[in-house]
Amino acid sequence: GIACAMAFTSLPFVVRTVQPVLEDLAADVEEAATTLGASDLRVFWTVILPAIFPAFLAGCSLAFARSLGEFGAVVFIAGNQPFRTEIVALLAFIRIEEYDYPAAAAIAATMLGLAFLLLVSVNLIQAWHQRRAIRED
Repeated sequence: GIACAMAFTSLPFVVRTVQPVLEDLAADVEEAATTLGASDLRVFWTVILPAIFPAFLAGCSLAFARSLGEFGAVVFIAGNQPFRTEIVALLAFIRIEEYDYPAAAAIAATMLGLAFLLLVSVNLIQAWHQRRAIRED
């Protein structure tokens, strides 16, 4: 239930980020690869995926940032069952309602640190991908 709720609320960010890149992708390049004997899977891995990879990573970053603070959809779909469907944002919210500000701050700082590490790693992957693309040209 939680994974479906998160996917339902966050997937549009990935789709809307990748869509313009796919629309701008020249069909001639795909056709040339197919004409030269590449299978559909090979065309996807060598032509389409490298073109949409930066947009896909950006969309995933947006979706991740959105899902970090999302607890409305999760509470509506999965309910608030202790130790079963609690998510981190909901735990921080509960701690604030209980006036346990140090615990809420610790949860928020942990979430912020993990988000920062993930976004830095995404930026490193994008930089590596750009350097690799420049070397191949």
